[in-house]
Amino acid sequence: MGLLVDRVPPAAAPQQAWSVTRRPASAGSGLDGFELLALAAFAAVSMWVVFLDLRQDALRGLVWTGIDGEFPVDQMQYLAWVQDASRHLLASDLFWPRSSAGDYLQPMVALSGGLAALGVAPWLALLVWKPVAVGAMFYALRAFYRRVLPGAPQRRAGLALGLFAATWGTLGDEWIPFVSWGYLYGLVALAAVLGALVAYDRTRRDGRGAWWAPALGWLGSWLHPWQGELLILVVVGAELLGLRRSPTHRSGRRLALPAATVCATALPLAYYAILQYSDPAWGRGDVATRHHAWSLGSAVWPLAPLLIAAALAYRRRPAGFLAVATRVWPLATLAVWALSTSGLGATPLHAWLGITIPLGALAVEGIAGLRWSHVPGRRALAVLAVASVTVPGSIHLMSAAPAYVNSANHGQNLITSSENRAFRYLALAPQAGAVLSSYYLGDAVPGETGRRTYVGDYRWSVAGYSARERTTLRLLDGRLTGGRARAFVLSTAARFVLAGCTSTTGLSQTLQAITRAKHRFGCASVYEIGARGRTARIADLDVTSGRSPMFRFRDRDRGTA
Repeated sequence: MGLLVDRVPPAAAPQQAWSVTRRPASAGSGLDGFELLALAAFAAVSMWVVFLDLRQDALRGLVWTGIDGEFPVDQMQYLAWVQDASRHLLASDLFWPRSSAGDYLQPMVALSGGLAALGVAPWLALLVWKPVAVGAMFYALRAFYRRVLPGAPQRRAGLALGLFAATWGTLGDEWIPFVSWGYLYGLVALAAVLGALVAYDRTRRDGRGAWWAPALGWLGSWLHPWQGELLILVVVGAELLGLRRSPTHRSGRRLALPAATVCATALPLAYYAILQYSDPAWGRGDVATRHHAWSLGSAVWPLAPLLIAAALAYRRRPAGFLAVATRVWPLATLAVWALSTSGLGATPLHAWLGITIPLGALAVEGIAGLRWSHVPGRRALAVLAVASVTVPGSIHLMSAAPAYVNSANHGQNLITSSENRAFRYLALAPQAGAVLSSYYLGDAVPGETGRRTYVGDYRWSVAGYSARERTTLRLLDGRLTGGRARAFVLSTAARFVLAGCTSTTGLSQTLQAITRAKHRFGCASVYEIGARGRTARIADLDVTSGRSPMFRFRDRDRGTA
């Protein structure tokens, strides 16, 4: 009764009738042994970077800041949003010392901010989404494959490929476990889009739950706009193909579902477009992430094994909306990538998030359609084929992670106990004001203390960032001294200067004339800039702990003075 259900020629009926006449297995039934194993493997791999950070914490005596990911700069941006949302709900750009508009509202950020406002440490308020994201992704993927693949063996193969398909050269966004390493907004958004497609298909078949697809599309688009763009293109593309094949079904009633889904999914995209053009910080972030070092070939080449097998499925006539949507998905991914590189979007690599899901389903369908029933040991060959495009590549990507979280890289995931105590002081100090520090520590200032920073994530900072970072580095390593150094510090509008364990020991003498107070924490120091006089006694602030607390510091507004 759907737009895309065509009459199947008698000769093809034995191969295709399952998708039309057979009711899909219930996604709510219990997990079988293989599915339990797949879920356990996915959950374990999702904790890989956390394990590496905790190991570094234990072996090297460093403090883990709660960052979960190979690129801490991204997670520090998320923590900055959580910190600001805990005070104002609408997050602003904390990577500039002067005030900026609070105009960013995102559901997961807002909920994490609410937890932080209740006393939960921001890093924990962000990390609690990991089990939610992993569970949502797995069950959404399971439900999707139960709709598009006919039997348990094929569904198991699809599940393995969708979750773990990887080769040498696979980019992070092309491997779903990588997204679970700190990019939980994207993972939940992908699960929402999968759920929207499954709900859309169910509504088209039996009319039930007409609001689910629009609602899930709206959520996925709000959390991660690339997935919203993808869903719109998939729905529109699949429906246009259906109208071309079945023009007699052009009724207003049948067009209500796609119209509602597209409109609901487009609403957050309109919001992000407004942010991009009305908020300078979002405009800068858009430009900074638009250009990238990866060509289309570098993204497509690692997918070659899946693409070759998936191409076989395009020879078969799709039966049902999800079958068509699965075929449209890879083409929609290319369109989102092109849109992101054209100046109308940003971060093109996010377009490839979830690409193994349709390619995995199509690869299984394509191989299953070959005439190889007479081949001895075909089941073993199928298992080996799936293992060959999942296990080695996954091990390779996991083995690369330690190099990114190593303390030698000076990432914000691991800091010294002295620097951690300095952060705790800045978070607790009653004086309002921004912080001037090196990039290494400055990028962590908003997420760790809730204060604004002069040097941090260049993507969210104002023009002239490189010059500001160079001048700051010259100050902290002792190359900028005397009156010029003091004039520079005063020009930054920063209330505090944070000197990490690698800063010069001569900074105290340089800043003495403009320092109100100096607080030393082992090899790290905090200088309060301004009129000299009495300040809050450091003994009144609990900064002795060498660990990141599970509950946040006292809630105070960290705006400029």
